[in-house]
Formats: sequence, structure tokens, C-alpha cells
Amino acid sequence: MSGESVTTDPPVSPAPIDLETPTRRGDVIAAALCLIAGLGGFFVVVPMAVYVPAQFVGTANSPAFLPNVMFVLLAIFSAFYLVQSLMVYRREAPEGRVRTSDWGLAGGTALICIAYVFAIHVVGMTLGSALAVAGTIIYFGERRPALIVSIAIILPLLLWYFFVKIAHILFPTPWFGIMEWLEAAFPLMEWLA
Repeated sequence: MSGESVTTDPPVSPAPIDLETPTRRGDVIAAALCLIAGLGGFFVVVPMAVYVPAQFVGTANSPAFLPNVMFVLLAIFSAFYLVQSLMVYRREAPEGRVRTSDWGLAGGTALICIAYVFAIHVVGMTLGSALAVAGTIIYFGERRPALIVSIAIILPLLLWYFFVKIAHILFPTPWFGIMEWLEAAFPLMEWLA
């Protein structure tokens, strides 16, 4: 028996999972983030952001009362969620990890969204929407210029026309008034108004 060799197979790692697949590891992270948000809101946000007149300090009429109650409830429920998630995470078999390419795709999408919010303030909602739509279409693999340009122009203009001209909902005022310039420069824009 001493001449037999014993081979051990390396541990098999679980198969990769999709980014949107709920995981026990994700539950632990979500619970921890909610707990941090609850405690941060109670100890940092409310004391810094809510003015409480001297006569209302410590009373139920205080402007800080309801936000504090909400943050305390969030912290308590998050603590329960964290304990439960940790128990399940330690008890069950390991799960697969998300592919790095999926995280890269999600990160790029988040950067497009951040750039869109910034563009709304710089060039306005309509032009910012056109740039964001074009950027998103290109990012997800479309390469036909006619399709990209037509969608990036038609969709934001239809949204602009509906909100500004029909519903009379004003868009945020941009730093550069490009749409106002276009509206004044082209007679067709005035005809649509």
C-alpha cells in the first residue's frame, strides 16, 4: 500500500455568474452599506443638515425627529439583515464570481450616466440627452452612423418638444444656452413652438 500514490484534484471553483444574479455575498455587502447609511445619516447628516430651534430640541416637534427615526429604523433593520446574511453566507457553499468584463461594462455605463448628469448642467437637457444616447448606443456595440445619429437627434428632440412645448415643464438652465441659440437661429424651431 505504500507504493500507491494518492492524487488530489484541485478544488473546483464555481462557475461565473451574471452581474445581476442575487448572491449571499451581495446580501452581506448591501446590509453593511445600509447599516453605514443609517448610522451616517443619524450621526452626520441630520446634525449637519437639519436646523433645530432651541425650543424644539429633544421634542417630537423637532424638525430632526422624523429623519432621526427613519435613520434609526434603517440602522436597526440593516443590523438584523447583516446578521442574517452573515449566518447564511457562512453556512452555505461558495458561489461563483462575476466576470471582470461584466464589472467593466457596468462601470462604463455608470460613467456614461455621470457624464450625462454633468452634460445636463453644461449644455442642457436636450443636447446632453443626445450625447448620452449616442454614447450609450456606441458603447453597447452599434456602429451604423445613420442609426446612431438619427436616434440621438430624434429622441431628445421629441422629449424636448413634449416637455417644453406641450407640457410646459422647464428643463434646468444650462451654463451654455445652446438649445436657446438653436431655437433662435432656425425658423423651423420657432414654427414648432
